[in-house]
Amino acid sequence: MKKPARVTGIDITGRGYSTVTFKPAPPDSGITFIRDDLPGRPGVECRPEYARADHRWTSLDKEGVRIEHTEHILAAAAGLGIDNLLIHADGPYLPVVTGFSSGGFVQALLEAEPVFQDRPREYFYVPEARWVMGSFDYGGERYDSILLALPSKEFKLTYLMDYPGKQISTQAYSFAVGGDEDFALGPAAARSYIIDYEYARVADLIGRGMEDCLVFPGAATDLRWNNEPARHKLLDLLGDMAILGRAVKGHFIGIRTGHKMNIQMCKELAKLMKGDIPS
Repeated sequence: MKKPARVTGIDITGRGYSTVTFKPAPPDSGITFIRDDLPGRPGVECRPEYARADHRWTSLDKEGVRIEHTEHILAAAAGLGIDNLLIHADGPYLPVVTGFSSGGFVQALLEAEPVFQDRPREYFYVPEARWVMGSFDYGGERYDSILLALPSKEFKLTYLMDYPGKQISTQAYSFAVGGDEDFALGPAAARSYIIDYEYARVADLIGRGMEDCLVFPGAATDLRWNNEPARHKLLDLLGDMAILGRAVKGHFIGIRTGHKMNIQMCKELAKLMKGDIPS
């Protein structure tokens, strides 16, 4: 980036405000969060071993130094193709912007004018099909979830949403990073949502942040796209994959998945990168 950029917003707890400042980082350094409020200003790198699925969001925890709600800010960087970045935070909770989307972060990063660096980008290529699976119960029935990683010459993500109770219509969305669709006008602007029966529980977690959430099924009449929920789930997947700490070529397909499985996939791919699993 040519210059720093700053974003302020209500934090993920909904009880205060927080600020992040984006600053340039040297080639091959990756993305690191800096806790400016702590003695020594410790850094937390994007690495799968630090990732946690907390509540309804993703966090990083390195030896007790925490950064909470990383997915939307990391999705902004990944969607813009930014590999090296310092993100200075004034506390453990990152700000919420533009309907729990990545829109505000994308705008700030674009205003900071990302630049090409003098070293070629190195990719990790998914060598063969890999997957993580899970399940959940709804109405006394078991439903499966799966996240697939397939070989591809591009970095592509696809999300299929299928709620058993049909509170949200079955829908899908696919996006290729660096492809023809504009990231800022596509997945970056997709807002977060909850189901109406979750309202009280989520309100306890994010307080005033509830004002920015779409609540279904009523929100179905107020969507930017008819598949906006699937777009947002893809945005979350993109941000969580950035925790891998390395540019990737592969096609990731999520079906009824969330942060926990996204992180699990990052950890499986990290094993491949280290050669712990035969490829």
